[in-house]
Amino acid sequence: MQISPILWLAAAVGFLALEASTFNMTSIWFAIGSAAALLCCVFTGSFRVQAVVFLVVSILCLAAFRPLAAKLRLKHTATNGDRNLGREAIVLSPVTAEVPGRVRLDGVDWNARCATPGDTLDPGALCRVTEIHSTLLIVEPVLTESRNPHTTT
Repeated sequence: MQISPILWLAAAVGFLALEASTFNMTSIWFAIGSAAALLCCVFTGSFRVQAVVFLVVSILCLAAFRPLAAKLRLKHTATNGDRNLGREAIVLSPVTAEVPGRVRLDGVDWNARCATPGDTLDPGALCRVTEIHSTLLIVEPVLTESRNPHTTT
């Protein structure tokens, strides 16, 4: 069975386009396998040989280079905002889940919204930062234990 080199060229271009749209470092190895099969067309007209070359080269590349590509992939880099997670802020204006208010954290005023619907934080209350969305802090109330004035410590 004679296969046109155009098939392997189209497969290589298709795998490259797929890789360009996903960046998963998987399709690229099949594009390399397609290119190897395209080169094999020069030496043999057998589709079976071309298919075996495609599979072997693709699988070898996938097995050999995918772990390396995974190591080189950029990891999440912590930002300065991440250091504010879990910290306490003081409420400046009423904060609810529906209507953002203002809080002060380390001398800086932020827009804030409650994490839980139904929570309301009044000015002067303490809140804890649970999430950060751009310049909006998602906060929750800080529950403080009330001390009994009749006990001594």
